[in-house]
Order: sequence, then C-alpha cells, then structure tokens
Amino acid sequence: MKRFAFFSLTVLVFSLVACGGKQKKVIVMATGDLKVEGTTISIDPSMSYKEQEVTFTDDKVSLVIKSTDGTNKTLEISEPGLYVLNLQKDTLVGGIVNYGSAGVPGSIKSEEMDRMIDSTVQLMAGKNVSDEKKTYFIVPYNIKKIGTEVTAIVRSSFRGIPGVVEAGSDGKVPEVYKFFTVKQKRETLAELQSQREKLQNLSK
Repeated sequence: MKRFAFFSLTVLVFSLVACGGKQKKVIVMATGDLKVEGTTISIDPSMSYKEQEVTFTDDKVSLVIKSTDGTNKTLEISEPGLYVLNLQKDTLVGGIVNYGSAGVPGSIKSEEMDRMIDSTVQLMAGKNVSDEKKTYFIVPYNIKKIGTEVTAIVRSSFRGIPGVVEAGSDGKVPEVYKFFTVKQKRETLAELQSQREKLQNLSK
C-alpha cells in the first residue's frame, strides 16, 4: 500500500512538472470589455482599459480573437513562455526594466538624457527592438513572446513597477517588464525633452 502511495505521488509530481514545462502565460492588454472562454477571446472596444492573465498548457494553442468592430484574428502560440497580447488600438512598446544591484530601478543621470531620448524615438518607430535587448514593438491585435520565465512581472502604463524586486523561493529574482502605448511614449518623450532643456539652461 505504501509503495502504491509513493508511486502515485511520484506520478503526480512528474505530471505537474511536465505541465509547468509547457506553460504559456498570456498577458492580455486591451481597450474594451474582455471575455475569455477557453482559447476564444472576445472584445467589445471602448475607452476603458482592461487587463487579464490567461494560462495554457497545451502543446499548441490557437487563440481566436473576436471583436465587435469586425477585427477577427487567429494567433498561434506553440513555445512555452510569457506572452503579451495587444488588443488596444495603439501599438505597445516597452521592455525589461533595468534594476540596479541594490534591487531598485536605476536612476537617470543627466549625461544619459540624450541617449534615452534617442532610444525612445527609435522604440516608437519600431527600431532598435530585439529579443536579445528585450525591447518590444507589438502592433494592435498581435502577440509577442517576451520571455521564457512565466514568473516574470509585466506592467502596463496603468500599473506601477515594484519599488524593490526580491528573489522568489527558487532563489531567482524575477524579471520586470513595462509597456506603454506609442501615444503615451510620445508624451514621455516630450517630458524628457523638457527635462533636457532645463538641464541645458542650468549648465549655462
């Protein structure tokens, strides 16, 4: 009896590990009302922002997107990992947040201002984005894999990033990703340019 119980427990643990290895977590960022039924995601576009997390363990997933505005699409995902699905009317741009060795976001130094402005302009245009740099440009009604770790933290422009990121039970510090719409990023660019002008005036 004990041998049978041990065998059952072993099978259960193996099954859970196997499912975890196939896990596909999708962060849906949408403008409108969302309804998720299995692999079908319905959206009724509006001005309100909605966000939902959906997890799948099938080898291959066909996400069927149905919108009341007539924009219907099927998106295929087969690799395990973390995905962002953009169901907004604007392109999403963003990437990994650079936390310093102290576990807090790095501060912006004055000499980095020009580089930040240049990288923001490129990001808005879909340039200088790559999986290697962990920067992303996701057009409306498209999905993008942003990492292999499903425990990573993903934040839209409406949710702030953690002030401090600590290691989990596995000893790993989760990655943090931040996304904005191009319109929001354009406003950020204007703020950066204004800050640069102030710094230039102070140095005169």
